[in-house]
Amino acid sequence: MRTAYLDAVKRLPVLSRVVLRMHQADDLAFEEIARRLSIDMTAVMACIAEALGMIVAMLDGDKPRRWRAAQISPTERVLRERHRRYCTDRLCAMGIDKPVVWKRRMDDDLSVAILLIETLPEPLRETVLLFSAEKLSLDQIAARMSITRENVFERMSSVLDVVENGPKRFEDWLRMLGADA
Repeated sequence: MRTAYLDAVKRLPVLSRVVLRMHQADDLAFEEIARRLSIDMTAVMACIAEALGMIVAMLDGDKPRRWRAAQISPTERVLRERHRRYCTDRLCAMGIDKPVVWKRRMDDDLSVAILLIETLPEPLRETVLLFSAEKLSLDQIAARMSITRENVFERMSSVLDVVENGPKRFEDWLRMLGADA
């Protein structure tokens, strides 16, 4: 039952999942969650209610549905806009001044990842694309690029450093906001 519950939590919408975890795992009161995320208390209560309702539906074998969207969507929009500003500022701090293309039907985290890959130096970009898009192993990449496996590993490590220093994903950013400052 615990595994089914944890699987259901993973499938929740991001904001509801983060708010539920802050309440259950961090034992934070609704008021404290609202303060830390700088959101309205009504949105916190709606996220908790939605999360619990969706979990019950999933555990019962039903398809979960968002039934508190009217109370949550405006808050999500504001948080996503704040996250976009954070991403833009973080990218500028990294020396990346090319604007992120925020597409309506594309996940913001994917938009940032695409920009990070586009701005990598050519050898790093080619290496990461062979690894992620073509699903080649390090040995296959080395053979294709006529370099050593160690060079491939160094390039992949450099790419991971760029990603690590880049903007946090939306969910991780929300968790960062939720951490006691």
